[in-house]
Amino acid sequence: MTISCSESAADLIIPVHNEYARTRNLIEGIYRYTDTPFHIYVIDNASSDETAEMHKIYTRDITIVHNRESRGWTGGINQGIELGRNPYVVFLKNRVEVSHSWLGNLISFLDTHPRIGAVGPLDSNRRDRQSVDRVREEIVPQIPHFLTEDIHERNRILRYHFPRAGVLVEGVLDFFCVALRRRTIGAVGLLDEDARDGNSNRQYCRRLRESGYVLGLSLDTYVLHDAGPAESTRSRAEFQESASGA
Repeated sequence: MTISCSESAADLIIPVHNEYARTRNLIEGIYRYTDTPFHIYVIDNASSDETAEMHKIYTRDITIVHNRESRGWTGGINQGIELGRNPYVVFLKNRVEVSHSWLGNLISFLDTHPRIGAVGPLDSNRRDRQSVDRVREEIVPQIPHFLTEDIHERNRILRYHFPRAGVLVEGVLDFFCVALRRRTIGAVGLLDEDARDGNSNRQYCRRLRESGYVLGLSLDTYVLHDAGPAESTRSRAEFQESASGA
């Protein structure tokens, strides 16, 4: 397969183990709602369900790698990073659902300053640090209270109030959906595959900061995130951030 690269394209890396329906739902949303050139890397960690046959369904802008043994989510991310060539890299979990312009919005805020090392979206899960409700309560009270549960309508409202805008944060980002530049990863290195589950994002955010980068939230990007039972509830104390417009 020939993989085209461009100066504005992103490699979207999705490590998976089973959960075929969730993975298909995410991929379908990417194809439908992404406004920026991309190439998807599905890293199949020894799935035993229909995931093993996914290459028969999707052939456009996608590479599906079937590992005989699981490398875990972090190992799958590193595998995708090493396979890709595009200037932007996005880590994704298959429990995410995206909406209109999600990728372009993340990259737009990422590109507002070269020292922004990683950018995440607002999301639906109250347990996450960047839950839209928690961010409204703790950082940006100007975020409107939604009268709809529809992901696309919520995105439309956020784009109206915060077009191409974001905030810098002092805490860490959850890595269910996060965008970085490839040159940033080149400077900081790959994720630590020896880190305990749930700690790889904290360690990597710390390494980004130690390398002189800052972290950001895109205020006009909202995704659904259905955290699985393996993703532990995070303490509110982990999300103590002071924000500045960027």
